[in-house]
Amino acid sequence: MNTVFALIAMIGGVVVSLVGWQVVALDKFVSPGDAQLWHEKFGKVAKILGPVAAIVGLLFLLWK
Repeated sequence: MNTVFALIAMIGGVVVSLVGWQVVALDKFVSPGDAQLWHEKFGKVAKILGPVAAIVGLLFLLWK
């Protein structure tokens, strides 16, 4: 179970980081206006918590 959680945390952290840093555009999934509102509202949090989640997932994977 810890391995599954670790992989989900790592993948989720990477995806959230890429969206937060606007490497992966949200415009493909929602309207450009909604994407801009999301980045204004949650962009800073995504830039911080995305890498944290990926690192925690890596630590869980290594520490099993």
